[in-house]
Amino acid sequence: MSKVWCLMLIISIVVALFMGNPDTIINSIMDSGKNATQNVISLIGMMCFWSGIFNVFEKTSAIKKLSKFFSKTIGFLFDKKNLSDTSKEYMCMNLTTNIIGVGNASTVNGIKAIKSLHKDNNENKIPSNNMTVFVLLNTASLQLIPSSMIALRSLYGSESPTAIVIPIWIVTGFSLLTGIIAIKLINKKI
Repeated sequence: MSKVWCLMLIISIVVALFMGNPDTIINSIMDSGKNATQNVISLIGMMCFWSGIFNVFEKTSAIKKLSKFFSKTIGFLFDKKNLSDTSKEYMCMNLTTNIIGVGNASTVNGIKAIKSLHKDNNENKIPSNNMTVFVLLNTASLQLIPSSMIALRSLYGSESPTAIVIPIWIVTGFSLLTGIIAIKLINKKI
């Protein structure tokens, strides 16, 4: 993929030079870097807030209660015989942060969950069904509160930054349902 991006970049620069627009390239590179930095700085506060909240959850009994709720609602998707309480807790925190739309804050818990699931799988090189289902849920997560998108829309001056909530519910719900059906069919055949 990096070769494709590199090729596209080189072609763009060559075309801009032949068309006599090198200033446009330099200005867009500088503006893009500036915008990316501003976006990161603007969103970092929200990320730190939610990371802190889930760190508190991890240190209190709140995560145990959330984990029990998790087991009752989507626990049927997993093989309970090969699922430790530690794995459930990390998966619960990861999926909860994804549901509230701060996926970047859930990365640490996702890594911890996969490591714990790997231990539950006797450190086998072939991923267990629990691992594949978790990766699916992590990737095609239902977003009830798309916090990051609302924050970005607000940052760029949208008149109605929350107008995307219902379309996101529809799209993420459909992708999640499709993914669950597909992964269950694939896991049965393997």
